[in-house]
Amino acid sequence: MKKIIVATLISTMALFGMSNNEIELLLISKAAEKKAVVLVNMELRGEKKEAFGKLYDQYQIALMKHRLQELEIISEYAKDFNILTQDASNRLIVDWVSAEESAMVLKKEYIAKFKKIIKSADVIRYFQIENRIQLANEMKRANLIPLAEPAIEQQVQGNTFQ
Repeated sequence: MKKIIVATLISTMALFGMSNNEIELLLISKAAEKKAVVLVNMELRGEKKEAFGKLYDQYQIALMKHRLQELEIISEYAKDFNILTQDASNRLIVDWVSAEESAMVLKKEYIAKFKKIIKSADVIRYFQIENRIQLANEMKRANLIPLAEPAIEQQVQGNTFQ
């Protein structure tokens, strides 16, 4: 967990302009807030709640690695979003699709793990909660990320050897 927090701190320092301590406190606070929201809405009790909480923590650590990958892609895009080359655009597309695929693999892996400790209906409920939180975060992020500039078609003019 500490390595992930440190990696997150390094990746986000430039974005937020905050000190390491401030970022660490913010991340811990947001993670604790999110977990509290999830646990209240899951309405689990006793051993199931405890087992779910432990697996939830594992999933969030794995999910954080994915989020860091997304941040790297966004950072790459932000560097030159208004003058993207064909090669840079292709790399971003490949990286983005790869990140999306890895997120789906992770989700499938944890759906199977959650189904071992809670009922399928509760697994659905959890991922609905997770998806709503993620959608809210994506909406905030989407409003901050400008659209790529349209590609400019280069015209080839006749014979240039005249």
